[in-house]
Amino acid sequence: MFSVFSNLDISSRPKRRRAVSRIISVLELIRSEEEAYRDRIPDNFTASDAFANADISIDLLSDAVISLLDAY
Repeated sequence: MFSVFSNLDISSRPKRRRAVSRIISVLELIRSEEEAYRDRIPDNFTASDAFANADISIDLLSDAVISLLDAY
């Protein structure tokens, strides 16, 4: 398990909800940083693989957050 989450107590449903909430916060932070990275890509490189991959990552992170919100 990742050390970031190793100290999470998930022994009860409310604690799992709080854990998922923390995970969502981390995913949202990662998504925000990926958006900032994508936004720093110069306009003449918006057709590049780097830009496309950043877009895909942002979409997948958004989907993960939505799925976790639906779970709890």
